[in-house]
Amino acid sequence: MIITVTGKPCSGKGSVSKHFCAEYGFKYMSTGNMFRELAKQNGYDDILEFQMNESITKIDNQVDTLIENLGKEKLHEDIVIDSRLAWHFIPKSFKVFIDVDWRTAGERLLRAERETEKAENLEHAIKILKKRWKTENDRYSSLYKINNLDLSQYDLVIKSDNKTIEEISREIYSSYKKFMQKA
Repeated sequence: MIITVTGKPCSGKGSVSKHFCAEYGFKYMSTGNMFRELAKQNGYDDILEFQMNESITKIDNQVDTLIENLGKEKLHEDIVIDSRLAWHFIPKSFKVFIDVDWRTAGERLLRAERETEKAENLEHAIKILKKRWKTENDRYSSLYKINNLDLSQYDLVIKSDNKTIEEISREIYSSYKKFMQKA
């Protein structure tokens, strides 16, 4: 079964998803990495600037169609998809939301040294992340009429601030097993 992992920027979605896959033998996929690569290919150093360009809807549609088709064709395979919207396009997936406070997220962004998200200091990092979060959620609301912030849509909500990647992975696996027993 596919597990979809979403959450705030720098909540640990990617790190947790990769660890989970290595620990439990699932395949890993990331739409965030797809977007970062597309940003670089289109000459953008800033992911937010890329997301605000006029052709983003076309790119959204390409990525979303890929995810939707993956959900139809491989629903019964062990795959973790690190993605803001895969939960929406694969409604029968086990849906995980990872939350984080903005200060912790900003600290993580500063340590990550991402090419497409550069921050000068903690305050700037938090500002970048909040703007990106708002921009993304406004886009999702406009395109799909969904509220990504409605936590009742997810099978599991985890706050990552004071937990290790290993603890979060175990919590996801435990909840996933219970979910599968009910399915």
